[in-house]
Amino acid sequence: MRFTHINIETLILVAIWEEPSIFQGCFKISTLQSKYEEYFFFRCELSNSMSIDFPVHEFYPDDYYFTHFYCKEEKLGLDNGSESIEYALYILKYALYITIKEMLSHRTQKHQFLYMDDIVLESLIQKIKPILNQNSLWSESMKEIGFAVAMDFCPQEEMAEIAVQTLLSHFSEFTA
Repeated sequence: MRFTHINIETLILVAIWEEPSIFQGCFKISTLQSKYEEYFFFRCELSNSMSIDFPVHEFYPDDYYFTHFYCKEEKLGLDNGSESIEYALYILKYALYITIKEMLSHRTQKHQFLYMDDIVLESLIQKIKPILNQNSLWSESMKEIGFAVAMDFCPQEEMAEIAVQTLLSHFSEFTA
């Protein structure tokens, strides 16, 4: 079986540190061998995030729940119980976990408050609009907003390849 290697970049745009913690952002999935890119926008609730050792505790995928998940302008239903979707969600939850862990290790205080006025909010919306419209993808201006971490994912087994193919097919049913 030939495996598809991908890169997952997780951009967190909003972090709310209350129980449950809420994160909103975008996953950029790109293949390492070609120039294929896919974008998923999400809202995720994280339970048990208020524990003092959150940055160092083990990854528990059941603590992460995607309440909203979009590919382009289409809301994706992720609750159908399909194994391939569960595999793909596991990878994205892990990528989000790594990003949150990195974000916390680069900040002096876990609970920072961010205030935005209408001008800043409008500027943020204008920077994200091209991605939503697929006009121009991840650009230099995107480096100025949010917090992002990228990681390569190189499957070594069939289950992992199914997860990758599910991501690349916009969460369509995929079986080997």
